[in-house]
Amino acid sequence: MATQELQEQPRRQSPESRRSSGSVSYDLSASAASAVRRTTGLLRRHKLLIGTVIVLGTGLATLAAFRMTPLYTAETLIMVEHRKNTVLNFEGVVSDMTPDISALQSEVAILKSPAFAEKVVAKLGLMKDPEFNAALRPEPTGLAGWLAMLNPRHWVPASWRQTSDVPLSPEEVERNQTTAVVNAVLDNTAVRPQGRSYVIAVSFDSEDPRKASLIANTMADLYLVDQLDEKFKASKRATQWLEERITDLRKEAQTTGDAVERYRSQNGLTASTNESTVVTQQLSALNTDYMLARSKRQEAEAKLREVTTLANSPRGVSAVGDVLGSPLIQALREREVDLQRQIADATNRYGTKHPMLQALQSQLRDLQGQMKTDVGKIVSNLGNEVELAKGRERALKTNLDQLESKQNEQSQATVGLRTLERDASTAQAMYESLLTRSQQIAAQSDIRQPDARVVSEASIPLDPSQPNRKLIVLLALVVSGTLGVLLAMLRERADSGFRSPHQFELATGVRSLGIVPRIPRFGGAPAGYIVDKPISAFAESMQNLRTSLLLANPDGRHRVILFSSSVPGEGKSSIAAAFARTCANAGQRTILVDCDLRRKSLHDMLGLSNNRGLTEVLAGTAALEEVVQVDQRTGLHVITAGHGRTLPQDTLGSSRMQQLLSRLSVDYDRIVIDSPPVLAVSEGKLLAALADQTVFIVRWGMTKRGTAMAGLKEVVEAGGEVVGVLFSQVDTRRHAQYEFPDSGRYHGYRRYYAN
Repeated sequence: MATQELQEQPRRQSPESRRSSGSVSYDLSASAASAVRRTTGLLRRHKLLIGTVIVLGTGLATLAAFRMTPLYTAETLIMVEHRKNTVLNFEGVVSDMTPDISALQSEVAILKSPAFAEKVVAKLGLMKDPEFNAALRPEPTGLAGWLAMLNPRHWVPASWRQTSDVPLSPEEVERNQTTAVVNAVLDNTAVRPQGRSYVIAVSFDSEDPRKASLIANTMADLYLVDQLDEKFKASKRATQWLEERITDLRKEAQTTGDAVERYRSQNGLTASTNESTVVTQQLSALNTDYMLARSKRQEAEAKLREVTTLANSPRGVSAVGDVLGSPLIQALREREVDLQRQIADATNRYGTKHPMLQALQSQLRDLQGQMKTDVGKIVSNLGNEVELAKGRERALKTNLDQLESKQNEQSQATVGLRTLERDASTAQAMYESLLTRSQQIAAQSDIRQPDARVVSEASIPLDPSQPNRKLIVLLALVVSGTLGVLLAMLRERADSGFRSPHQFELATGVRSLGIVPRIPRFGGAPAGYIVDKPISAFAESMQNLRTSLLLANPDGRHRVILFSSSVPGEGKSSIAAAFARTCANAGQRTILVDCDLRRKSLHDMLGLSNNRGLTEVLAGTAALEEVVQVDQRTGLHVITAGHGRTLPQDTLGSSRMQQLLSRLSVDYDRIVIDSPPVLAVSEGKLLAALADQTVFIVRWGMTKRGTAMAGLKEVVEAGGEVVGVLFSQVDTRRHAQYEFPDSGRYHGYRRYYAN
């Protein structure tokens, strides 16, 4: 993606950005390619396991699929119209209703019910059919019996499957058998709605195609018959209930009518209720008059309060005159204003002591006294008007209370009458309605039809529907392939050994000296193969080891080379012999010393005798020249283990052993020592301390990682100089399938070798 964006927008990105994007794209591509290679390598490494699982799984599934009894499926289609049997529905007891999904599901449940299946069993006599009655089937024998054992139900003995120890009567046993057959029929029956329509598909599976068609069609026929039966039963129940209810309502209507007439007679309501209407009208008119009288009284009281308040105010009579609007008060008020003006003029003209001014002031006082007298009369008249309004209001209130009391008495009597009349009317209406409905149901009895019809009858199927052998084989192939890959992944994760020196180097820090390919199956012993196949991959690995040791020891001072390992069986002795022969063939003076005194094996590998050897030299019973043997094929000198009764650790840890190695270092260019495994015996650590260089052998993929690291630790702690680790018995073909730095070595260049 980053590369694509870089190509689309070359001018918007700087060179640094382009380099960064290209690096990210390369890293992603490399990561994806690496993941693909790892996955491919995993599949190639474990292809035998994956193939075995696929072959076994698919083979068993194929065998089971072809041994399965074929089943044929017949299907019939039924159109359903839901109806409700409601007795009090005045439109129809069995009339058509709008169907809904819940009603459709109810019909599906009926078709799948054990009661309906039992009717099918009884109709077709399926109790005598071995396909559904297991008691009539013979026990399978031969291959069929073995395949039947694959069914988990057959893993438990029949005696153990008893759910109860209670003895059963013959009737109960027969009922249990019937239930088992009904369940078998239901297991082979499928009932499902067709999408969002009101069509139900009823299908049946059977070993016989004709039987499948017969049972599916029988189910449809019995379903229609069952609907008609239910309608007849519902109609019969409705008619019976209506007859009983009509009788009760007839009596109830007669009883309530008689009660109405008696109540009218007792309460004087035999004619009509017009009198109650008149009282109501009078009460309404009187209530209106009372409301008007109360309003007038409130107005008079408000006017009286206002006049009284104004009369006592500083403005006094003048304010009252403005409020009342009386012509007399207005005239007096104008006269008062005129006198006040004349007094002001006289005061300005004659002074305050002039007789005319005093006369005018006297007239003003008389005028104001008259005004107060007139206002008092007006206030008194307003008080009289308030009292008159109150009296009229009280009189109207008394009359109103009397009429309300009379109306309440009539209302109480009328309520009881209306209740009785309503009960009588209801009883009469119910009686007439149910009588009419009973006549309608009787008229509809001869025109009832089922609420469903068969849209398509089940035909005889020509091809089996089960098992789908192709699908079973395909699924088995997919499942077994997936299982094989999972097992391969689990096996990969459970691999406890080292698969590459690179892993060992990362875990311990010890350098790698390479890998030693496994010799072909018929190649013989490694010591002989190195001579017989000098340009083989195995011989090349020995040459590579020799070169690595030469580079690690350029001055040639380190001549004693010890081959050690953690546990037996890692190919340490074989590699030591092959390496020694390689050095001898290269012209180096080389001697091979077998220091594994407990398991002497070098003399057999090289075809030499073991009469006397290292044990006799260290014990002083033989001279060095007497025990040294020469390999005729390569000129290699060999000291075998010999025979002795002393303890190996005492022998190899003595000063004689040190002296022997010092003497050999003078006479030979290479002293190759075969050591016992360090975790098995203690003398391996003694030899590690005496050797100049130690080559640590780890068997590819077999030696546990903890074991190899523990053995290496023993060598290092003993003072051994570990020059590197060498992986033995490597399957180069499988090794090439891993994603290690040295993957593909030897195998990737196998054309260069003659194996």
